[in-house]
Amino acid sequence: MATRNKVGTKHDEHSVETLAEVFRCFICMEKLRDAHLCPHCSKLCCYVCIRRWLTEQRSQCPHCRASLHLHELVNCRWVEEVTQQLDSLQAVSLNGNRNDENDRDKCSTHLEKLSVYCWTCRCCICHQCALWGGTHSGHTFKPLDEVYEQHVTQIKDEIAQLRRRLMELISIVQEVERNVESVRSAKDDRDSEI
Repeated sequence: MATRNKVGTKHDEHSVETLAEVFRCFICMEKLRDAHLCPHCSKLCCYVCIRRWLTEQRSQCPHCRASLHLHELVNCRWVEEVTQQLDSLQAVSLNGNRNDENDRDKCSTHLEKLSVYCWTCRCCICHQCALWGGTHSGHTFKPLDEVYEQHVTQIKDEIAQLRRRLMELISIVQEVERNVESVRSAKDDRDSEI
């Protein structure tokens, strides 16, 4: 019975996470703030993001490429209520799984909190394993919190680089589209002259 509840809980967590993804801005990929949607493709985005896009880049939806102006955007006031409910569900889900996480965060041998990272084995261990465990003697260790912070910083940097690259690629695609359009226009002009 307990296994069934855990499976159901994991499924519920996954469903909440999947639903939360729907309520992310497709431009900045963050939680929606002052949500608006494109009347053509119904994609949700932050008002600040889409306003910046439409004024600095091009007067078209960055998702569906349909012609779009600020006054055409649909204000979605209800999205804030939905995201608050999703946050509440995620908080309840996290609190409900704290006991499972506490068990996972303990050494199976010493039943102590995992607090050290063994660089040699590439695994988390407790301080007793680091000090007295024969399997880790002579290995290199670092505090687990420090390793975690390094990984988080590295991932954030990589995400920032990917976002910058995405914006560059979108600009390049738009430039190519403008060039294609101007070539078509020039071709049509030449056809009409001939």
